[in-house]
Formats: sequence, C-alpha cells, structure tokens
Amino acid sequence: MKNMFPRHLIVSLLGLAALPALAASHSSTTFIAEQDLNGDGKVLLAEFKLGREVEFVRIDFDADGQLSEAEYLGEFEGRLMQRLSKMADPEKRREEQQRQMRQAKVRFGVLNKDKNGFISLEEFQAAGLSMFKLHDRNKDDVVDAADVKIAEEEKKAGKESFVSP
Repeated sequence: MKNMFPRHLIVSLLGLAALPALAASHSSTTFIAEQDLNGDGKVLLAEFKLGREVEFVRIDFDADGQLSEAEYLGEFEGRLMQRLSKMADPEKRREEQQRQMRQAKVRFGVLNKDKNGFISLEEFQAAGLSMFKLHDRNKDDVVDAADVKIAEEEKKAGKESFVSP
C-alpha cells in the first residue's frame, strides 16, 4: 500500500502540536482528546490515519519504512519510564516496567502479522484502525460526542464493551 502522504509532508508534520505517542485509548473521550489533530472536538478517519502515519515515521528511527522490534520497544519504554517515574516505590516501579515490557514484546509479535520481524505501516495502521472502529459506534467514520453518548447509553444499559465512554 502506498503511503497516503509524501514522506516530506509527514516529516514536516512531526512538529504538529507534539502529537502524542500513544496507543489508541480505550476511553472514547480520551481517544478524541489524544487523536484530534485540529482541535475541532472530533476525529475523522482521515485525520486518525494521518496521525498514525506521523507517529509511525517518528518511531521509525532509521527511516527504512518499517519498525524493528528495537524501535517499537524503545519508543514504548521511553513513554513507560516517564509514567513510572511518578511511582514512589522503586520495587513496584521495576516490577511494573518488567511486566509492561513483556507485554509490549507480545504486542510487537501480534502487530507483526506477516512474522517478518518488522511492523509495516500497513500493519501499524491496521491495529489503529481496529481501535478507531470500536470507538466509532455509529459507523460514520468520525469519532465524536455522538459516539461518546452512545457509549454512555450502552454502559447505563449494562452492555459490556472493550472501550468506554
């Protein structure tokens, strides 16, 4: 699959409001806050794909168009260490780091669908798109307040979901 945007455009967008280097959130409200690139309170499918592509390029340290396990795990560990630095107990911090890094290694294997040892942009996008679809409850290719409202109604009705309002 050809990249949606030229590489020079992606690189120039890397400074775009310091895009979060985050996996798509399980909370629709947080998902919108983290993935809304233009601040309009909603995330269009094209906007989400662009954000994912920019994130991919940022993580692809050697710019070879694929993510090695070292690149994927290294980026994750950097974010993890920032979060864990707020934990007071060094033993709990170490245990959580080990647990999270084991899980990240498993995630790499799952994302690497063709088992070639690298995550392609297509594989990276596919993982993100599956989360986008879970948040887009009304299936209009936009995640917005309407989807949050549907999630809240489903939660009140007792419907279990992988993602929350």
